[in-house]
Formats: sequence, C-alpha cells, structure tokens
Amino acid sequence: MSAYERIAVDAAPETTVSALREVLRAAGVTEYAVVDHGHDMAAAGAPGFAAWTVVFGNPAAGAKLLARDLAAAVDIPLRLAVIAEDATRSEIVLRDMRSLLREEVTELADAFTTVLYGLAERARDVAEAAA
Repeated sequence: MSAYERIAVDAAPETTVSALREVLRAAGVTEYAVVDHGHDMAAAGAPGFAAWTVVFGNPAAGAKLLARDLAAAVDIPLRLAVIAEDATRSEIVLRDMRSLLREEVTELADAFTTVLYGLAERARDVAEAAA
C-alpha cells in the first residue's frame, strides 16, 4: 500500500500545475514555492522527471496546529505534487496528513487532508476544462 494518494487528471502536467496555482490563488491560500523537479534535475545533469511540488499554506490554520504541537512545524506548509502520466495526462499526489501528524492532532490532520483533497479536485476540474 502506497503512502501516496493520487487523483487522475485528463490534462497535461503543466496545465495541471497552472490550474492548481489558480485554485490556490482563488481560495486565498498563500503559495510559498513551486519546485520544478525536472528542471532542477536536468540543470544538475540528471534525468529530468516531469514532477512538480506546490508548497502552500494558510498561516491561521497553521497557527492552530502549532498551538497544539510546535514540532508539527516540520509537516507544514502543505504540499501537493503534480506528476506526468504522459504529455496529456497527469496526477495530483497527496499524503493523508494522519501519516505525518501525531495522534494528538488527528482532527486537525483530517481537516488538512480534507482541504488537500478539495484543492486537488478543484484543480483537476479546472485543468480538465482548460485541456
């Protein structure tokens, strides 16, 4: 069983990354970084895989988590990955936050996982509409 959950998207990976960033902006979520793994790997002379990680968060939600367990800072901000299936299909990848956070904060982990799924599903819909 994989630690990763995947949402299939019938759109090119670049379109999916753009859609995810658009959904985050529309939701008022702070985007911290977009890591283009393939670009960075190719620049280092390694095989470049078509994969991106979008790092984002909501400082108010993060504050609630850190108030309960300051060590949870290692697991925020949140992130979603976009990986290529091929040139016209991709996947949005997430991890259930219960796999990262301690049992004492399971209700917050579940809330974060719900947010991740919602954002990923909205991004899938936007990407597929644009494809």
